[in-house]
Amino acid sequence: MQPSHIVREQLWARVGYTPYAEQRAAHDSTARIRLIAGGERAGKSRSAAMELVGRFLEGQLFWLVGPDYDLCRPEFAYLIEALEALDAIETLATPSGQSNRLLLRNGTVITTRTAQRAMRLAGQAPDGILGCEAAQLSYESFLRLSGRLAERRGWLWLSGTFEGSRGWYAEKFRAWQSDNPDEAASFSIPSWSNRTLFPGGRTDPEIERLAVAYPPDLFQERLGGVPCPPVSLVFREFEPAAHVRTIKDAYESFDNIEIAVDPGYAGAYAVLAVAKRGEEIFVLDEVYMQYAIAAQVIHECQQRSWWPHVRSGVIDIAGRQHHAAPSQIQIWAAQAQLRLRSHRVWINDGIDRLRTFLRDPGSGVPRITISPRCQALIREFGNYRYHEPREHRPISELPIDSDNHAIKALCYWLYDRFGAVYRREPRQSIPFRITW
Repeated sequence: MQPSHIVREQLWARVGYTPYAEQRAAHDSTARIRLIAGGERAGKSRSAAMELVGRFLEGQLFWLVGPDYDLCRPEFAYLIEALEALDAIETLATPSGQSNRLLLRNGTVITTRTAQRAMRLAGQAPDGILGCEAAQLSYESFLRLSGRLAERRGWLWLSGTFEGSRGWYAEKFRAWQSDNPDEAASFSIPSWSNRTLFPGGRTDPEIERLAVAYPPDLFQERLGGVPCPPVSLVFREFEPAAHVRTIKDAYESFDNIEIAVDPGYAGAYAVLAVAKRGEEIFVLDEVYMQYAIAAQVIHECQQRSWWPHVRSGVIDIAGRQHHAAPSQIQIWAAQAQLRLRSHRVWINDGIDRLRTFLRDPGSGVPRITISPRCQALIREFGNYRYHEPREHRPISELPIDSDNHAIKALCYWLYDRFGAVYRREPRQSIPFRITW
């Protein structure tokens, strides 16, 4: 046990805090950013406060940040109770409707902030931040709080209950369940882990009653602390914990690395480095650029360490089009000395083929591994959706054509290598006539 952890355990013992297993997993993590998704009445406010109690000797300034001051009150109240028990408080200021402030005997300052107020502060770099009811914070607030911690290499503890399984909070929860470049990890603390309120755990009579009363997805979200993929999500099979993993193999160990290309401009120009080994597919890296032309994308690809091992690739059939200028296929051939294949891939054919690799139809086991370097691809899996049904209105059976650039590139490559899952019947040609 590290010395700081020994001090933490001693402090917790003095204030009577014994974390249960789900809380301890979050406390023991070494990730700088931790997202704790709690079910209702799971004790997330107390565990957040106790994280700071265990670390207040490690810095000079700590913030509690919420959408407003009132939403910081539960954590701040637990802090006051614990720090009074430790006789650590020098002064305490709790003006109504304003920032509350604790000055401790060792000179440490703990203060509450609203998200908007925190954004305007300058010249102060906290050592750690508790994000209170973080699911209600905007994504911009999260980014700015992360930036405030850079100077002192501080830590960020985000706790809250899912406000619907959408938005940045649910997206980050999924992404941080596996390897990622953010130095972050996510955890669930279900309601039934609070044995004080629910002695029977998951089989407690009150939890069982709620399991019957709630729709399954809402029960999972509000009490289980786990986001439920929306019905409109195209690839509900995608799970970061199952599909995203750091790929440590040397590029030389793959027989043939290819690129998968979906050309674009304002949306994105997406290129994936993909390889096959046995029955498994590896997505090694991505180049994902907006407002970039092919020459810029090619230059970026050529800077990557996998580029010397690329021998061929696949591009959207639109890459054949000229538009009074060289086609995308011609540009890649001329500037990258790479010949790209192309096929017409119907949208549903590409989706069906990708699904067979996210979850094998026979075994249910994933057959694709995605590097955490592919952040745009991972993000698209959480955003690519079908149209929401509207009463008395017909809707398209095809997904919304956005948040899918890297996904389309991957579909083109899989279709090229493995073909369609279902053989389509030949389509009859319908003449297109213009009448005046």
